[in-house]
This record gives sequence, structure tokens and C-alpha cells, in this order.
Amino acid sequence: MALARVDNYKLGEKNAFLGIIGNVFLFAVKLAAGIAGRSQAMIADAFHTASDSATSLGVLIGFKIASRPADDHHPYGHGRAESIMAKLVAIVLIGVGLGIAYSSARVLVSGEFEAPGRIALIVAVISIVVKELVYRRVVSAGKSIGSSSLKADAYHHRSDAISSVAALAGIAAARMGKPFMDPLAGIIVAGFVVKMGIEAFHEAYDELMDAAPPDELRKKITDITLTAEGVLTVKKVMVRKAGIDLYPEITIGVDGEKKVKEGHLVTMKVKQELCRRMNNLKDIVVHVEPVKVNGR
Repeated sequence: MALARVDNYKLGEKNAFLGIIGNVFLFAVKLAAGIAGRSQAMIADAFHTASDSATSLGVLIGFKIASRPADDHHPYGHGRAESIMAKLVAIVLIGVGLGIAYSSARVLVSGEFEAPGRIALIVAVISIVVKELVYRRVVSAGKSIGSSSLKADAYHHRSDAISSVAALAGIAAARMGKPFMDPLAGIIVAGFVVKMGIEAFHEAYDELMDAAPPDELRKKITDITLTAEGVLTVKKVMVRKAGIDLYPEITIGVDGEKKVKEGHLVTMKVKQELCRRMNNLKDIVVHVEPVKVNGR
């Protein structure tokens, strides 16, 4: 396993652990504030944060499994564990959103409203700041190492920040004489949470189904491949993603007059150039097809 790949998994584990610690602390604070401040929106927000702790733990476990080396039973490694965990995180996110919507709607229909206390308002502000900072750090790490599960976990942090914004608005409105706004804010929060869950699920689903790579990734691989000596054209680029690892399969055109050994040397140059200029590439497969040069 390359050193950079090990470092990437360690970075993923570190950010997942950060999410666990932060969420456990915020859950306790929010729940206490929600109960003391009699705020349905804050209590719903607290359990949203609790689900963040569970998903961050799941992401951490996913990284632990995905970082294991390949073996006889898993010759391609364990990278898909990270993609599977991303899908589970997304499902939990959708479930949390629906749960928040149900509990808030029940309070709204019952008409049993109470004006929340100031403590709920203060904690909502603190939560927004903390969760937005955690989101930015985790999503940056997820993008830098190409981790779908870490990005899904980051979306969960962002959904919690949005949840707190909606809770803040509902609590403030309720304190100004419109108590129905507190549970209504909970329903609005639920919509954002479900939306983010669906987006995260779709990304993880694409990975597990070996969907085509993004155009920018395919173009980057093509451009780098064309810089390798002896490559005349790039006919096809396919990329399979397993966790943070990328498995490219490239078809190149070389001079049809070259010998087999010379064609093999061109493929080696392609692999060396790609590994030098890109991260997370693993088991690069290069197919060679002959191309006529100057009518030959």
C-alpha cells in the first residue's frame, strides 16, 4: 500500500472521529437546552445531532475496513466498504429527516404550543457556528481524498447546521408570539435533511454500480495519458471507484509498426505518468491498439 493511500485513510479516520466527539457534546447540550427551554425544534435538532454521531462512527468503521490490504478472498481490496458505509449514512439521514417531520407535525397538529426559553435560542446559535465549521473541515477532507462516505458525513454536519438555523428561526418566532413556528421549523428542517440524504445516497449508489466517472476526471486522465511518449491517441477511459481508490482502464493507440515489447514499454510510461500526477490510482490497466502512421 502506498504511503499516500495510508495517509488518506488516516485523514478520513481523523475527521470521522472529530465528528463523533463534536456531535456527542452538541447532542447533550441541545437536548438539555430543548428540555429546559421547552422547544420541540431544539429537541428534534438534538436527535438529528445524535444521528450524526452514529453515522460518523459508521464512517470511521468503514475507513478501518477499507484500509485493509487485498487478500485471497478480496483480491481488489476492501475499498467498497467505504462506499457501502456512505450508502448507509445516507439512508440514516433520510430516516432522521422523516422522523423529525413526523414528530414536529404531531406537535403542530395537536396545537399544544409553548413559547421556548432563551436557552434554546442561545444553543441554536452555538450549534450553527460549530456545525458549519465542522462541515467545512470534513467536506474539504472528503474532497481531497475522494471519499464519498466522508462527504456524506459532511453533508450530515451541514444538514445539522441548517437544522439549527431553522430551529433558531422557529424558536425566535415562537418567543415573539407565534408558538406554532417552533414545530413548523422542525418540518422545514426535515425537508433539508431528506434532500441531503437523497443526494448522498445517489452518489454512493453510483459508486457501487460503477457509474461513469465525472467528465473532468476522464479528461484529466486522457490529457495525462497523451503526454506519455509513444501514445498517439486515447480511445477509451473507464474508471471504477472503490472507496477512495480509483481503478482506471484505458485504451490507447500506438504506432502499429511497433513490436509487442515496445508497445508494453509505452503502457509502462502511461502508468508512471498517471501515478506521478494523480492520487489514489490503483491497478491501472492499459490496453494497446495499433494505429496507422503516415499511411503505414
